[in-house]
Formats: sequence, structure tokens, C-alpha cells
Amino acid sequence: MQKLGSESKRMFNLIALDSTVIYVLSFLFVYFVYQFITAFIAGQYFIRVILYYNEIKWLTPDNSKFWYSDSALTIFASGPLISIFMAFVFIMLYRRFSNTDSIIKLFFLWGALHFVNRIIGSFAIGSIFLLYGSNLIVDWLYLGMEIKILVVAIAIVILLLIGNYSVFSILTSANSFTLINNKNRALFIKNQVFIPWFAGSIILFLLYLPKIPLHEILINVSMLVMLIPTYFRFDSFMIPNLEDEPPLYDFSWGFVSFFIISLAAFRIFFGKGIRFGTETENATGLYVILSIILMILSMLIYVGIRNVRQRRRRVYDMVTNNLPEEEKLEL
Repeated sequence: MQKLGSESKRMFNLIALDSTVIYVLSFLFVYFVYQFITAFIAGQYFIRVILYYNEIKWLTPDNSKFWYSDSALTIFASGPLISIFMAFVFIMLYRRFSNTDSIIKLFFLWGALHFVNRIIGSFAIGSIFLLYGSNLIVDWLYLGMEIKILVVAIAIVILLLIGNYSVFSILTSANSFTLINNKNRALFIKNQVFIPWFAGSIILFLLYLPKIPLHEILINVSMLVMLIPTYFRFDSFMIPNLEDEPPLYDFSWGFVSFFIISLAAFRIFFGKGIRFGTETENATGLYVILSIILMILSMLIYVGIRNVRQRRRRVYDMVTNNLPEEEKLEL
């Protein structure tokens, strides 16, 4: 195994830290979007729900007059449809930022994978474990066990295909040829992908305590299915074996503090539950949701400012390192 210097170890540790934070934040963002749109649409049909950090609690009984074919179809199709739309948006945004070294593009990459997994992985998990809310289409079609197994197998194949397609995008998230050259590529994939998946899954597990939703835990397993092609194919791409200046990775207490505050806010807001169903509850719920969106935007702005400062510092260091000693003293 290649021995790394202290600076290289620190850099890869920071890569793992940044990617873990983004993995968790993007997971919660996707959960928030999916569940919010479902609860909000339900509220428009006067179906009362409470959106918690681990589930949507349906208060309106199944035999209510508000439950009919159109309302049920619209409510339960809203989450998958918004996920498909957002996945495409995040893919386009990732490509838009692909030539920058901003950590925001990593948010779009993980977010796109989470949105895809929220649709296909959730469908497979719900079908296997008969979890309410994630396999409603299969249940309503009254499919036999053989057909269910076939449908789940197709879903898993689709996850693998999408994962296979995303390998190159994951590699290009390195922002540096040095990080993905022959000697560093395996280490980069480990710290950019698999450590964040493992550490992020543990963080999410702890976040849900004491009420652990089986579906939300297992959906991280289906994410691993989508990441399997990365493990087997990361070394199959012909990338110039060049050495360049890696992006500046710097530990930020502000970034870590924001992450912790975000987790606490998620648990507090959704721990109490956000109600939808009546006009008053819909208005209050929308106000809370807008507050959360504002917090997310502030995070993205903070990360953007942080990256601008890092780039300026990097340029300054490059300029000063090439100056004579006399001019350095003047600076």
C-alpha cells in the first residue's frame, strides 16, 4: 500500500469529511423535498397529515370521502415525479459546475444519486419488505410474488446501470488529475465515495434514534447497490496520468458547525411535526418549509463564499511563492 505524507493524509481525510457532510445534507434535502411535496399535496385535498423526521403520519382515515382515486394518485405520484424532475436538474447543475472546484457540485452529484435512489431504491425496498408508502403501486396492482420478484430485479438492474453511468462523473468530481492518477485513484474513491457512504449511513442512523424507520435505513443499502459499479470500474477509465495542483482542502469549523446546526434543526423542526390538511395548517406548514429552504440557501451561499476565499488564497500563495524574497517581505 502506498505510503502517504502527512499533508496527503490530511488532504484525503478532508476529502472524506467534506463528502460525508455533503452526503448527509443531500440525503436530508432529498428526503425533505420528497416528503414535503407529498404532505403538501395531501393538504390540498384536505387530507390531514403530520410530516415527521422519520415518516408521514396519515391522520385522515382510509374510508374518508377525501380519499378517492384522483387524490390518491396525485398524492402518491407527486414524490416520485418531483424526484425525477429534481434528479435531472441536479445532473444539469453538476455539469454546469463540473469545471469548478466548488464543493457545491458535490452536493449536486450526491443529490442526483439520492433522488434516483429515492425513486428506484425506495420502490425495490418497499416491494421486498412490504413497507407502507414505498410500494403502493405494487400493492395496488395486486401482483403475484413472481412478478414482484421480477420487478424488484429490474429495479436493481436499473440502479446498477445508473451507477455504472455515474462512475466517470464521480471521478471528475476530484477537480484534479493528481487525485485520480494511477497511484491515488483508489484512495480518492475510498475517501470520496465509500467512507462517506458508510459514515453518512451511521450518522443518519444516529439521527433517527430512538425511532428508527426501517425504510430510511434500508434506502442507504440500495444506495450502496448503485455505488457497486464504482468499486469495480473506477480503474477502467483512461485518464491522463498527470500531476497538477490539487484543490485547496482546508478544515473549517464554520462548515462543521453549520452541519451540526443543520442536523439539530432537522430533528427539532420535524421532531415536533409539520401539519398539513386545513387551510391554517397548510399556511403554517408552508411558512416553516420556506424557513428551511432559506436555511438551505444560506448553506449554499456560505459554501460558495468559502470556496471563493479558498481560490483567492490559493492564487495568492501561487503568486507569492514565485516572487523574490525582497518582494515577499514588502507584501
